[in-house]
Amino acid sequence: MTTRFSLSELAEMLHVPVGVVRRAVDDLDKEGQLTAESFVYGDRNWRVAPSDTKRIAQWIDAKKAAGDITLTAEKRRIKRKQINPVTDEP
Repeated sequence: MTTRFSLSELAEMLHVPVGVVRRAVDDLDKEGQLTAESFVYGDRNWRVAPSDTKRIAQWIDAKKAAGDITLTAEKRRIKRKQINPVTDEP
């Protein structure tokens, strides 16, 4: 059985946001450049074959070079808990 990757796994491997990987996969699928081993299931979920990962990475690099996409780091959500000291006054 062939190993297939989800969009989030590809995003983690390629160090890009999931939205960029989804756009790459959708565009490559419309152009007919993905192998038959990669397929969509459900509504928008993809299982991508390892043979297509290089093609997706090349698509992302080409779009970055052309300025069509910009990769910005996601803002980390930081929670801060403030503890007020208890004073013991008789």
